Amino acid sequence: SCTVTALDAVTKRVLVCVNINHIGGNRQHAQYSGASNNMESAGTRIILKQLKKYNILKDVKEIIKDRDNKSVSVFKEFGVSHLERFDPGHVSKNISKDFTKFSASHKTVEVFNDKTQKIEKIERPFWGLNASLSMWLWSCFAEENINKRTKMWENCVYHYVGNHSFCEPHNYKCFEWQKGVNLIQLQFMLYDWVHKWTPIVSKVSSIGSTCMNEAFNSKIACYLDKSRAWKNINIRVNVAILEWNDPEHFLGDIQKALHLPPLPEDCVKSFEENCYSKMILKQKTVTKGSKKQNKYKKSIQSVPGGDYQVFKSEWESEDEDIDDFD
Repeated sequence: SCTVTALDAVTKRVLVCVNINHIGGNRQHAQYSGASNNMESAGTRIILKQLKKYNILKDVKEIIKDRDNKSVSVFKEFGVSHLERFDPGHVSKNISKDFTKFSASHKTVEVFNDKTQKIEKIERPFWGLNASLSMWLWSCFAEENINKRTKMWENCVYHYVGNHSFCEPHNYKCFEWQKGVNLIQLQFMLYDWVHKWTPIVSKVSSIGSTCMNEAFNSKIACYLDKSRAWKNINIRVNVAILEWNDPEHFLGDIQKALHLPPLPEDCVKSFEENCYSKMILKQKTVTKGSKKQNKYKKSIQSVPGGDYQVFKSEWESEDEDIDDFD
């Protein structure tokens, strides 16, 4: 089974939720017969249809998602490709993992040294850059202006090789990539890798994440164990939506709908206290992503000579065109 959910990043409420069940195995409410790896795309298509039907889609500013699902054709079908944004947490992990592979695949690099006029073997030339790149990446995510963010990301190579022409002041002492300072071949290699990720970095959301979706999926799992045969019934999703959207009154609404007698007063009081605790936990969960972005940005700003200040003058110059290694 696959549950696809659309939540409002502002109100934190569930807008549409679709439970896709694969036909076969005596599954209840099964309605999908396609490939298993396309279930999320099928659910996304249903979600967009519902949002369009109720005139909600026209007010959507961003569609934040991870990069695990191929929804390009679905977004094109509904004309919302320009609204696609990626979750910063997923992208950060993807980039860090890719850089680890990149560094491991270049354990030894042969380069021509212009000063000595000889070919030299450089051992692990990109070792130690991952942590600095990851920290700088989060400061880029915090920048809402796409042009500024792109310039920040791509021109980090200048800074790492010791070119502080755009630093304030020019003799700024910052992190330098020791093995690449005097070797243009290594600089080109690093820049090519950085440039490869520019389209993805430019599409990362700076206002939200998929943390809410993960929290809501956990809420669904609380009602019925997924290992049970009846795990796919829609009622577990519906009850989870009711509690998520209105945790204070959802139980009373269910009682009225089913014509059940009211709960004893002590049970109601206990439930309200438990509900308040869950609301606080939910608020902490959905703001975790934005706090992480601000944490990295503030930590860089607070360090004398931090990368955030180094590039401040550079990205604030809107009309200044910088040619990267051209």
